[in-house]
Amino acid sequence: MPREMFMEEQKYLFHVKPYSEVSSTVASFDKDGVVSYKGNRYLINTGMMDVHKRIRIEDNGEMLLFYDAETNDLLAKYPVTEDTGQLFKPEENYSRDRVFLTIIKQYFAEYEIAQEFIRLMELQQPKYFSSHCIRINRMTKFYTIGQLLDGIEYCIDTERCSAYELLAYLMYQYGEHIAKKFLPNQQYFNHLARSKEIRREING
Repeated sequence: MPREMFMEEQKYLFHVKPYSEVSSTVASFDKDGVVSYKGNRYLINTGMMDVHKRIRIEDNGEMLLFYDAETNDLLAKYPVTEDTGQLFKPEENYSRDRVFLTIIKQYFAEYEIAQEFIRLMELQQPKYFSSHCIRINRMTKFYTIGQLLDGIEYCIDTERCSAYELLAYLMYQYGEHIAKKFLPNQQYFNHLARSKEIRREING
């Protein structure tokens, strides 16, 4: 129910100043997901973004908010500082990561097989679990619940529970054109190579 969802999500809300008081800057990030801004460097979870994409930085004087400039997805937030020459890393992206985990758990709330997939994915991919949650959330915008559950069943059967394997299977089973709509080029070709391997494994 929306009321129950809001009770969970409101824990992660924060005050936003009027937009007239917010400065906005577009920046690029390096191969490690680090963005330079006003003399400091900030580590960002760029997820599925390709290296030619851009980050939008909103500075309201208290917080720096880092967004995917194309999708407006919030990638990270840091407090404003007067220090310079520093590399800032999130102590723990727990709040943001929990939001995406909560979202996909709610999306699959009625399906035990999907909940089991999420549990196994966390066991098999502990280091990159949050990135996998972000990627699966993106997939829900392009694939039907039936298609996703079909892929999830495949992943559990093969004991390969990850967003990467799930998407590669979906590309094999439902065509490459859907993934092409949202995957950066390099990641598209990586997934395409794996989907062809899956085709050979299944069809011989």
